[in-house]
Amino acid sequence: MIFTEILIVIFLLLLGYNFKFLFKVFNSYDNSLLNKLFFYHLIASVAFFLLIMNQGGDAQLYWFESYNFRYFTFDEIWEMVLRGSAAGNLLLINYFPAKVLELSFFTGNIIYGVLGYFSFVFIFAIIKENYPDIYKLKKNKILGISLFPTFLFLPNLHFWTAGIGKDTLLFLCIALFAYSVGNIRKRIIGIIVSVLIGFTVRPHIVLFLVVAFGIAYALAGNLKGYQKVFIFVLFLLGFSSIFNYVVDFVQLENIELNTIQNFTEKKARNLGGGAGSAVDLNNYSYPFKVFTFLYRPLFFDAMNVLGLVASFENLLWLIFSIKLFKSNLRNGFKNASVQIKGLCVFFIIGACSFSLILGNLGIILRQKTPFIIALLVFGYGVFLNKRKQSV
Repeated sequence: MIFTEILIVIFLLLLGYNFKFLFKVFNSYDNSLLNKLFFYHLIASVAFFLLIMNQGGDAQLYWFESYNFRYFTFDEIWEMVLRGSAAGNLLLINYFPAKVLELSFFTGNIIYGVLGYFSFVFIFAIIKENYPDIYKLKKNKILGISLFPTFLFLPNLHFWTAGIGKDTLLFLCIALFAYSVGNIRKRIIGIIVSVLIGFTVRPHIVLFLVVAFGIAYALAGNLKGYQKVFIFVLFLLGFSSIFNYVVDFVQLENIELNTIQNFTEKKARNLGGGAGSAVDLNNYSYPFKVFTFLYRPLFFDAMNVLGLVASFENLLWLIFSIKLFKSNLRNGFKNASVQIKGLCVFFIIGACSFSLILGNLGIILRQKTPFIIALLVFGYGVFLNKRKQSV
């Protein structure tokens, strides 16, 4: 069994290392950078494994490591899936490698770590397709750290996307969807796969993506009027077809204002819990809720070394955002491609909605990663435009 696991891990490493060669947009320098990202992400995967083994976490449940979950049968899991349980979907995905093949928890984290790295390859492909001169941002620094490529290596972006869990799959869904939208005719399979992945873990994120990129296409300057209408109608059909499912999934009785307000308040209480990192969102103004989602924990929130690392990273994002808002955002958005416009709108939707319901700083750190990445990719374009105008 150990020999089989070693072979599987070697196969995964080779698969991850060579994945970049499927993309024609990368040159030798890009490949070298992606190699560094690959090994860095694997280190994050091992760190995730060690932390969960030491402190415990949902990842052990999803890999049937927990005593209560170890004896779940396929029929029991299928019943969870039929009830619309995201946890049941994840258990179903992991059933073959974890229960049938009996792969170790470590190997499971390597599997998810490689999937998380795929997401970064898709994100980097988006960056290269839209910003061929991205390397000009090497000299743009915040607190001595270059916007590119160092910001792509910030720890929190990798840690929560490198281990067993919904966050890794969700990040893959978002990255693949955004990449595929860049050329729908050639990458339609990518859109289908990303939507299927999204439905297994968080269907409302699929809804966010459909809305965000539908708006982006409606605002695209390089499309004719009838093309915009046609594509927007397609996205509208997609929205309407999944809307009721999403409402049922999040257990909203209806979409009246009072119902939504009660739902968000209840969700905030549940996701805050009694943990040391809980925050009482109900006492915050809406702008401060958004600030909390995007930029906390800060140093006054830090309770341990990990909190200090996260606080420094959030300080970088705060300064990044201030610099971004001081730049010509309108021009940056206007000149952006559909991909970048869509990521920008997706960031706005995510920040405005998730800030209402997440009341625990630990959960916030995990769930804001894809939105922060979207902000980073959009910001790259704004800062590049600023450099061109200053030359």
